[in-house]
Amino acid sequence: MNKMSDNPKRRKAGRKIKQKFPPGWNERKVRAVIQHYEQLSDEQLAREIESAPEVNEEILMSVPAELVPAVQKLIAQHQKSA
Repeated sequence: MNKMSDNPKRRKAGRKIKQKFPPGWNERKVRAVIQHYEQLSDEQLAREIESAPEVNEEILMSVPAELVPAVQKLIAQHQKSA
């Protein structure tokens, strides 16, 4: 089974999907960021990653897709109570 055909938001030929961006972001800004990182050499990218500020209060982890809505709800509740 083709995973891409399972995506209901997948763009069909000639149709444009309306994107939602965070406040202060737009398609032009996103494309500029992508272009910046695509132009970096592997060494430049490694230096940038190593020099990034460390985030102490967050953890990146893999979450099963069906649990994402529940996790998002928990994050929203946490942010409201903070």
